[in-house]
Amino acid sequence: MNNKTLTSLFSEYLYQIPDYQRGYAWEEKQWKDFIQDIDALVEDKVTVTSHYTGTVVVYAGRNAKVADYGTRQMKVVDVVDGQQRLTTSCLYLSVIIRALQRKGETAYEHDISDFLYTGAICKLTLNNDTGNIFYDLLKTGRTNTSARSPHEKRLIAAYNRFQQHISDKLEKLETLQKRETMQKLENKGVAYLKDLLDAITRKLHFTFYEIDDECEIGMTFELMNSRGKGLSVLELLKNYLMHWVSRNETNLSERSTMTALINKNWKDVYTNLGECAGDDGQCLRIAWTLYCNSAPKSWIGYDGFKGDAYIPLRNFTEKRTQAETRKFITDFADGLADISRHYANIINPTEKNKISADELLWLTKIRHTNNIANFLPLMVAARKHRENRNISENDYIAHLKALECFAYRVFLYKGRRGDVGKSKFYPWSNEVFTQARTLKDVTGDVHKLTRTYATEESFISGNAKPDNWYATRHRLRYTLFEYELYLLSTKGKDIQPHLKWEDLSDSTFEHILPQTPKEDSLWKEVWTTSDFTTCIHDIGNLVLTHDNSSYSNFEFSRKKGKPGQSPSYSNSDIRQEREISKFADWTRKEFDARRADFVRWINNRWKTVGDQGAASLEVVDEADEDVV
Repeated sequence: MNNKTLTSLFSEYLYQIPDYQRGYAWEEKQWKDFIQDIDALVEDKVTVTSHYTGTVVVYAGRNAKVADYGTRQMKVVDVVDGQQRLTTSCLYLSVIIRALQRKGETAYEHDISDFLYTGAICKLTLNNDTGNIFYDLLKTGRTNTSARSPHEKRLIAAYNRFQQHISDKLEKLETLQKRETMQKLENKGVAYLKDLLDAITRKLHFTFYEIDDECEIGMTFELMNSRGKGLSVLELLKNYLMHWVSRNETNLSERSTMTALINKNWKDVYTNLGECAGDDGQCLRIAWTLYCNSAPKSWIGYDGFKGDAYIPLRNFTEKRTQAETRKFITDFADGLADISRHYANIINPTEKNKISADELLWLTKIRHTNNIANFLPLMVAARKHRENRNISENDYIAHLKALECFAYRVFLYKGRRGDVGKSKFYPWSNEVFTQARTLKDVTGDVHKLTRTYATEESFISGNAKPDNWYATRHRLRYTLFEYELYLLSTKGKDIQPHLKWEDLSDSTFEHILPQTPKEDSLWKEVWTTSDFTTCIHDIGNLVLTHDNSSYSNFEFSRKKGKPGQSPSYSNSDIRQEREISKFADWTRKEFDARRADFVRWINNRWKTVGDQGAASLEVVDEADEDVV
């Protein structure tokens, strides 16, 4: 191990982040700490001459690449640990150097090639398709393409954060400069920028370590990650697998093959999660549920994989031999990459992923309910076997419809907590994954479970009388939006709503009978106080609109309007507003008529499939809870 500065680090090697590593992960907390550390070095530059920043661990291997960098050839190494610190240092340096250049300080031009780039080659090359945006930021301070992944967005946010800090600091220093009586003093802003540059390049100290054997990466990464944003469960598991290989694979060829397999699959996982802004822990838990143990309480995070029943490091038994463990690691690594792909398509369904129209429709609906976590392992298992043609498209779509019905009736209608049913859904997912049961049978059980928590009788009777739908805003939003889709598909010319899901907010809910009618209005004449209180917040009196603020507390005749008059129900491009314009007036009679139609649609739209009188499933709420 050696103690190095950024100057010595960047004078010796070209650095690259391997694709199997996570992308840029630092956020506001880490940026703030980094800025404060550097400013402390500037403010106390006489007494504080260095600051320990953390470790930089690299791997080059026996056949290390050599690449041209300007007129030099430099050794290329993979960054095993320290990528967040190195990336952040480069971004901050680019902001500082650019600010110095704007101040006319041309002497710092050489620092660009020393620390950032020369031509189109960066001293530090990022991974997972973030390299282009990183290079653009270093060179011009702006990007030529839009950010797609969370890693790219964090890079841009980091650059903007540092730029804002420099701008604010320079503004304060320039204000202070103007108050100075001695005009020959060096420009305070320029002096500050020079001190910042010096602090980052010479005063930040790193412990540097070069790994000889690729299998050491796993052990070293976990032990030496002493600062910054902690390792995710995926990174911890990868490190453990690398450690397992180094401890148990004596055959160099087998060791190399397993190492390459793990790295390749982790690269795919990070790519898939980056594209969908997925959660590492959530994805890994799906894999645990499908490959290891489907009981919710069995999940204790990454540590569970280290158990003797799954990936023992040394304690091999007849139940889990070394050969069986090796095969499990191989199968699991391949499976995790596959799971991450299905997971990404489920939580961020888009047409570009070649998802069928029906699947896109129902995945989007389930996403809109905001209750997808319980279903994820089952959805991944179903999607995997549907892709392999072990499940028909019709059975797959019927299954998604059953999950959406459960989400609506149990979570939105009954208001049950988000983990309800997990102790059923997780074992079902394992049964579908291992093909111990058919998806069609499990779909029938999903409907039974829906009726267990929200019986058909209670659902219908609960909808029979007016209620305060406005108090359960998400149920209201989802129901009205689905109603709009229904109207468009049956009475409209297209199936795309003019008011998009992401546009919905409290301001897009319109009370037909206004909440605060004027005392001298017709509303007061045709609505009794009792009827007003009963009906005002019920779904029968609510409609989606673009024009809530414009309608105010107008009379119904003005809200209704006529074709060509805006804003008005008659002229709206929202189908449910058009439907209301068919009423001559809006009294309790019209309210009841619209509500009756609405309720008939709701009861039919979220009706379960199967024998309504069949025995319900036995559920134990405590079994749904996690240990951690």
